Amino acid sequence: MKLCHPDEHEICSQRSVTKERKIEIVKISAGNTYQDFSEQMQIIYIVEGELNFLTKKIYSKKAKANELVLIPSHHDCVVTALKNVRMVVMSLDFSLDFCGRMPLEVLMETRIKRKEDSAIGLLQPNQKIVDFINLINDHATDELECSYYCDLKIRELLFLIWVYYDKKQVVNFFKPIYSSDFSFSNTVYRYLDEVKTVGDLAVKLDYSLSGFEKKFRRIFKISPYQWMQAQRSKKVYREITCTRKSFTLIAKEYHFSSPAHLNDFCRIHFKSTPGGLRKENAERLEL
Repeated sequence: MKLCHPDEHEICSQRSVTKERKIEIVKISAGNTYQDFSEQMQIIYIVEGELNFLTKKIYSKKAKANELVLIPSHHDCVVTALKNVRMVVMSLDFSLDFCGRMPLEVLMETRIKRKEDSAIGLLQPNQKIVDFINLINDHATDELECSYYCDLKIRELLFLIWVYYDKKQVVNFFKPIYSSDFSFSNTVYRYLDEVKTVGDLAVKLDYSLSGFEKKFRRIFKISPYQWMQAQRSKKVYREITCTRKSFTLIAKEYHFSSPAHLNDFCRIHFKSTPGGLRKENAERLEL
């Protein structure tokens, strides 16, 4: 099915560019390999075919149609198609909280046995998950490349994994990513809205500033300042274009020294003023 307003979708700031797509369809012919799992943790759903996953640690695992595979971030993994494969690749760049009742970190700490750690997570087919991801597959085929939509769907998938698999299955699937790095990155996201500076965030995690920056760069592959600015930019843009809040209030809530400072921020990051951004968005919404 064609998108109803492709021109608006094409220019929307939420549209994912090729190298940043959070959900994409990948096809591999039998005998060929695919190696692109180094930057972010990814969940792969195999629509059809069969794959073999080989990690740097010489850990091998096969997966077939309708199964879910988890590849940890910054993990050297070569994927070989044993049969022609079509798969949905979902990249995760946010904390893994299933719900307020049972954060994943708490579940893992109470149930995991370190000596049983594996390099790749695998979940067997579940019809509820199959139906859900087939819908995502349809939307991806329609070239719906909205990062906002992708974030929602990935979070929804995590929730469905939580409710349709038992706790042992959930632990076995996610334990390849459970490490001190996982705890660090989850805590970074948890405190992001409570801090103003990189130094404040380092204090929250009980690190020296230099130690925090070093570990942050190793895990996130970007400086903490650049990352915080990027997260702030996304939130500020949404507040300007998707709410009717005054620019004075937005400036105050996001710790700008004045509305003029917010104005300068928008010119640098969005090539427009707050008023211009809001006007452009309103015009796009007019029928």
